[in-house]
Amino acid sequence: MISEVVSYVSFFAVAVGIYGVITSRNLIRKIISLGICETGTTLLFVGVSAATGTFAPVVPANSMATLAFSDPVPQAVIITGIVINFSILCLLLVFTIMLMNRYHTVDAKTIERIVDKEE
Repeated sequence: MISEVVSYVSFFAVAVGIYGVITSRNLIRKIISLGICETGTTLLFVGVSAATGTFAPVVPANSMATLAFSDPVPQAVIITGIVINFSILCLLLVFTIMLMNRYHTVDAKTIERIVDKEE
C-alpha cells in the first residue's frame, strides 16, 4: 500500500521536473529537471510496489520458513528503470556537450536561431 506522503512527494517531483523542462532555456537545467521528473516516477513505482511485513526471498537450505516473501520482479523492473534513466541522462549530457562545442552556448533559443540562420 502506498502512503500518501510518498504519492504527494512523487507527484510534486514530477510536477517540478516538468515545469523545469518547459520553462528553462538552459539545456543543462532541462536535463536536471528531466532527472528530477524521472526520480519522481521511480519513487512512485517504489511506493506502489512496497509491501510491509514481507522479507527478501532468500531462505537457508535447511529452513522450513513460512514467512511472507516479497516479489522480486517489481524490484528488478525498478532497478532496470533506474539504469535506463541514468543512460538517457548521460546520453543527453553528451549531446549537450556536442552542441556546446559546436555553437558555444547551452541556451536552447540561441541554438535554434543559429540553426535557422544556417538553413
